[in-house]
Amino acid sequence: MQAFILGAGLGTRLEPLSLILPKPLMPVFQKPLVQHTMDSFMKAGVTEFIINTSTLEFAWDKAFPCPDPQYRGCPVTFSHEDEPLDSGGGVKKILPLWKEGPLIVHNGDILTDIPLADLLAEHRRSGNLLTMALRSIDGKRNVGFDESTGRITDMRHALGINPGTHQFAGTYIMEAEVAHLFPADDKFSIFPIWLELIKQGRAGGVVFDWANWHEIGTPQGYLDAILELPNSQRIHPTASISALAEIGEDCMVGQDAVIPAGCELDDCIVWPRTHVDPGSYHRAILTPRITVQL
Repeated sequence: MQAFILGAGLGTRLEPLSLILPKPLMPVFQKPLVQHTMDSFMKAGVTEFIINTSTLEFAWDKAFPCPDPQYRGCPVTFSHEDEPLDSGGGVKKILPLWKEGPLIVHNGDILTDIPLADLLAEHRRSGNLLTMALRSIDGKRNVGFDESTGRITDMRHALGINPGTHQFAGTYIMEAEVAHLFPADDKFSIFPIWLELIKQGRAGGVVFDWANWHEIGTPQGYLDAILELPNSQRIHPTASISALAEIGEDCMVGQDAVIPAGCELDDCIVWPRTHVDPGSYHRAILTPRITVQL
């Protein structure tokens, strides 16, 4: 079973951090965000990953070294886009790599523990061509959803049926049959394709309000996710922290980071290999190159 992780976005809302690393490679509890997604998907039976990229290719090469990129024994194939092809064009470009069975597509800036196995089970049970993970408690609730039938009825009120009760949670499952709806253009949004499937009654959803869900789309969203999520791996064992430094319990400190005497960190993220200057920091993201103060 294959999963396609969308990593080709420019990440303009996450600047200046996204000028250093692509969004899916942002460090989260001692490993890149994308690897948390891969761990979760592997539990549901995913054995192969495809990731599209655009900028900062060298960072991907470092995270998944050539000549045979892999993660925990699962092959990783990259689909490079000279310029981002949008949410639909990226999928179209990887069609030659798509093997048998449904394709799982995941936005690379989402950190969640939504169980993919449950989404897959509903997709197979319903016979839909498209099944989306949904939420109704946060974000932009612009997806119309009929809980009695499990079908999506509208998106962004484009069909004039429902202004929205749920939000798309960044993960969907699609059958190969959908590809015949793709336009001739190489760059296009997936949204019109979804609308057509909704009109055909072939788009469904599953609501996961109980799951942890964070969009790492802005520096503030990134920091808030780290602060709010429970995790025991907040301080990497190789981090060098002076006994005279003060580190808040919700901070995250990465591999080989150096925090000397005279540092006070409260609600902060310290990236790997960052040498922090003495001083007081509150709600800051510190990297080897820049510090983002929120």
